[in-house]
Amino acid sequence: MKNQFFDLKGLSEYSTLHIPTLRDYIRKDNLPCFKVRGKILIRRSEFDQWLNQFRMRKEQDLNAIADEMIKNLKSDK
Repeated sequence: MKNQFFDLKGLSEYSTLHIPTLRDYIRKDNLPCFKVRGKILIRRSEFDQWLNQFRMRKEQDLNAIADEMIKNLKSDK
């Protein structure tokens, strides 16, 4: 279902973001969407990719934390 499309109501249920919030992100933050006969559609895979920019701890941060912990464990011996 990677290429599944959501309307705003469906995306709101999927993401737990309110519809007005989603409209703001479409207008201000370039949330990728399609407009077909006045209906806004968002591809799930594109939404997931767009949402990733708001991730608080990116993978590289976790790697840095793990490296630091390993370094500290080695220095304790």
